[in-house]
Amino acid sequence: MSRQTCIAVMMMVALSIGAAAVAGQWRKSQEFSRRAIDLAGRNDTKELAARYATDQALRGVALEDYERAKTDAAQGLKIASGRASLPRATLALALCGETAEVKSLIDELRNLYPEDTVINSIWLPTILAALELQRGNPAQAIDLLQTTASYEAAAEFWPQYLRGLACLKLGRAVESLGEFQKILDHRGHAPLSPLYPLANLGMARAATLTGNVARSRKAKNDFLAAWSHVDSDLPVVIEAKKELETQ
Repeated sequence: MSRQTCIAVMMMVALSIGAAAVAGQWRKSQEFSRRAIDLAGRNDTKELAARYATDQALRGVALEDYERAKTDAAQGLKIASGRASLPRATLALALCGETAEVKSLIDELRNLYPEDTVINSIWLPTILAALELQRGNPAQAIDLLQTTASYEAAAEFWPQYLRGLACLKLGRAVESLGEFQKILDHRGHAPLSPLYPLANLGMARAATLTGNVARSRKAKNDFLAAWSHVDSDLPVVIEAKKELETQ
C-alpha cells in the first residue's frame, strides 16, 4: 500500500472513530481507534497516530471513561508530543485530575509554543479552566475561559462545554443553558464531537435548575434519542436515565 493510499485509509478510519463516538458507541470507537493508530504507526506518520490517540483521550473524558482516557493520552504522548497531540493530551489529563503531570505539560506547551495563538488563546486557558473545575473552583474556570471567546469556532466545543458545566455548578442555570445552546447551534464547528449530544444533557440539567421540567425532559429525551444505539453501560447514559426516571 502506498503512503498516499494509506493516509486516505487512515482518514476514513478516523471518520469512523468520530462517528462511533458521537453516537455513544464507545467500544466500536475504541476498535477503530486502535486500527487507525496501528496504521499510522506502521507508515511512519507518528504525529498523526499521536493525534488519533489524544483525540480518543478527549472522547474518553467526554464519555466518562477516565481510565481509558488516561491510557490513550499516555499512548499519544509516547508516540509523539507535537502541536496537535500535546494540548489534547494535556486537556484530557487535566479533566482526569492528573494535576502534577498536567503542570509539567503546561510548562512544555508554553516553552515550545510561546507565540502560538491557538495554543495560548484556546488550549492553555481551557486546560487551566479544566484544572480549576477539578479543584472545585467553577468561578475561576469561567474567568480563565474569557480569552477563548474570539476563537471558539476552532475550539472543538470544549470552552463552551466547560463554561456550561461551571455555570451549572454555580447554579447559574440561564448562563449554562446559553453555553450548551451555543454547541447545539453550531454543530458544524465539530460535527463528530461527542460534546454535541452531551450538550442536550447539559441543557436538561440546567433546565431542571430553572424549574422548567418540560424543557428538561425534552432535552434529555433528545440526548437519549441521539444515542439510541449507545453502549448502555456508559456511566453518563446510566445517570441520564436515572435522572429522567425521577422527573
